[in-house]
Amino acid sequence: MLKNLPTRRVGLTALAALALLPSAAMAAPHAKASQEADRTSAAAENTITKEAWAAGEKLYGAKVTADQALYAYWTPERMKASQSVDSAPFLERAYKQYQATDAERQAQAKLNEEKGIKPPEQGPELLIKPDLDGTKPAAKAAAFNPNLGSNHPTARTNGKVFFNLNGSSFNCSASVVNSEGKDTVWTAGHCVNAGQTNGAWATNWTFVPAYDDDLANPRPFGTWSANQLWTKTAWKNNADFAEDMGVAIMNTHNGQHIVSQFGGHGLRANAGKNVFEFAFGYPGESPFDGGNLFRCAGSSSPEWSFLFWSSDTIKIACDMTRGSSGGPWLNGYDGNYGYLNGVNSRIDQIVGPTIMLSPYFDDSAVSLYNSTRFL
Repeated sequence: MLKNLPTRRVGLTALAALALLPSAAMAAPHAKASQEADRTSAAAENTITKEAWAAGEKLYGAKVTADQALYAYWTPERMKASQSVDSAPFLERAYKQYQATDAERQAQAKLNEEKGIKPPEQGPELLIKPDLDGTKPAAKAAAFNPNLGSNHPTARTNGKVFFNLNGSSFNCSASVVNSEGKDTVWTAGHCVNAGQTNGAWATNWTFVPAYDDDLANPRPFGTWSANQLWTKTAWKNNADFAEDMGVAIMNTHNGQHIVSQFGGHGLRANAGKNVFEFAFGYPGESPFDGGNLFRCAGSSSPEWSFLFWSSDTIKIACDMTRGSSGGPWLNGYDGNYGYLNGVNSRIDQIVGPTIMLSPYFDDSAVSLYNSTRFL
């Protein structure tokens, strides 16, 4: 098994040796065991392309770091020109595939109801505490710009993601989540992998905490690089939106772990499908421009339900547009931090959306968290 992408760049030839495999070479002792225990997740190196390394070398010299290479590659012009990944043709194909899968699930659920079969019980609730605490905000049903300063805990634990996939430049939203490794950023699965059979992995994946294009410097805390990308196998192979979850394992930046520098949200799973959520993201289509963090809030419910059976996707009322994918659903949000309990995955319609949907965080989310928490 090959080592993770090195922090320092030595030569272009090293790139050719990278394999799309997770590595425990730099992980804590628990990491290998957690990876072997959970075969429902898939992972890859965050490959940095030759073009990005060349941009970094031009600006910083031969000993350029991964962060420096991605900073040089993702110029303000390139970030501005990137598209929401939700507009990508591969995602449209993935959703059509999922509609057929979901129709089969609903038919099976109806049949199970008729036979009196109840769904299997999930495991106990998982509750990982946030890194820090704060005060409770007011709820807002429609998308709302909280106008947070870049050093506000919510601003710096949210951010915009930029990456290349299938030959194009895309963007998403993401958030920092507390873990033993202090290096995890959660997003949607389609923000790291194209899904469907042998889905392609993103390259040049970078996270910009507190991104704000109203600032003279839209990336006030720099450009953070990832060394691994993770998603659920059901997303990677089958474009299953009920498993549309992704995790990036971040490199340290100037010697700092991302959670240690900014704090991180907790994680909550198996909490029930009817709870109050705050959804955050960077919507990028009219009336939004993708440059600012917005927020919705409301009570969640299953996408569909019968007597005992319900979807493994949940929804809230929200008018955020494409571009907000990957942003966190925070349960117990106190104005600074909360418990990650979902991620923006889909909207009900492209123009004038009224509903945002997320995978329900059950045992599947627990297994992804356990596979990455010590990395």
